[in-house]
Amino acid sequence: MKIVYVGTMGIPARYGGFETCVEEVATRLSRKGHEIIVYCGYRGSKPQLKSYKNVQLEYVKCLENKFLDFPFREFASTIGALSGAADIIHFYGSDAWPFVFLPRVVSSKTVLTLDGMVWKRASYPMWVRKTLSFTARFALYLPHATIVDSKSVQEWYRRSFNKSPIYVPYGANIDLSKPDETILLKNDLRNKIYVLFVGRLVYEKGVHYLVEAFKQLKTDFELVIIGGDPYNSEYEQILRKNANRNTKFLGYVYGKDYENICKGAYLYVTPSTLEGTSPALLTAMALGKCVLVSDIPENLETIGNAGFSFRHADSEDLKEKLQYLFKNPRLVEQMQEKAVTHVKKNYDWDIVTIQLEKIYSSLIYKQ
Repeated sequence: MKIVYVGTMGIPARYGGFETCVEEVATRLSRKGHEIIVYCGYRGSKPQLKSYKNVQLEYVKCLENKFLDFPFREFASTIGALSGAADIIHFYGSDAWPFVFLPRVVSSKTVLTLDGMVWKRASYPMWVRKTLSFTARFALYLPHATIVDSKSVQEWYRRSFNKSPIYVPYGANIDLSKPDETILLKNDLRNKIYVLFVGRLVYEKGVHYLVEAFKQLKTDFELVIIGGDPYNSEYEQILRKNANRNTKFLGYVYGKDYENICKGAYLYVTPSTLEGTSPALLTAMALGKCVLVSDIPENLETIGNAGFSFRHADSEDLKEKLQYLFKNPRLVEQMQEKAVTHVKKNYDWDIVTIQLEKIYSSLIYKQ
């Protein structure tokens, strides 16, 4: 099959969960003999990399405005994909549904992966949130297949519109090797003496609750925050202003450096108030980390019985849970073992790839 991925910042993954998913799946499908093209966004000079792990890369320049950038890149990528006579065009993003019309002109099959209930994002203007909420049903009926990565989100669509999208989880790669101490030293980190958060620095990620909880703790542990927001740094500036001296902002960290910093953490925290299945959370579990998450349904679904939780949007409860886990290292070690077992059983990129391949094939060969 000739499969084209649009709607992400592309690969190698340097932005978020969608990019990680595309990289893991696209490279596996390429190894199986399919022709794969990924459309990538870029800022500044156009990248020179033409392919990555036998996946062809095409580029569309990003716009500065967050709410114009996505539809512009989506439209430009779709037009490019149509000119190449793709069998499958796989869109990413809940607001990508208007673009699935175009591929039908040339009989390409369309798949759309949704990113949770995006209309609840406090960082979006009200008019954007209302528009996304009103048009949510279109994402179920216009593509040939619609996918979500969370059973909780799948159930919400079923209850709301009497139609269920297809559930396909994310995956994670198990790696229990010890962290490279040189990477920790480079960032002035002490092995197992810090708590880690990784993700985009936007309001719904709830990092302000984590910063506030950490300010109230009397501890030698540090708080390490990896991530940022390429569209708006206002939230990050607020976090930096309110953080104590034990908090370190490392900006964007990728690849082996990121994995080693994750491996060196004592605890991984996801304080989000809105989420799908978090790839960063799954990665932490796959790297053998004990995790502490806010008790929203999507997070609890992801960790199962292999992690700890606190009341979402409650920095006081988060503080108490952190203090408890700092005082109980043996309990943390036991939960690390559970986390790895849970990921092995439920989140495997090879199985995810097979599931998507079957969906693509069923659309092409459906009578």
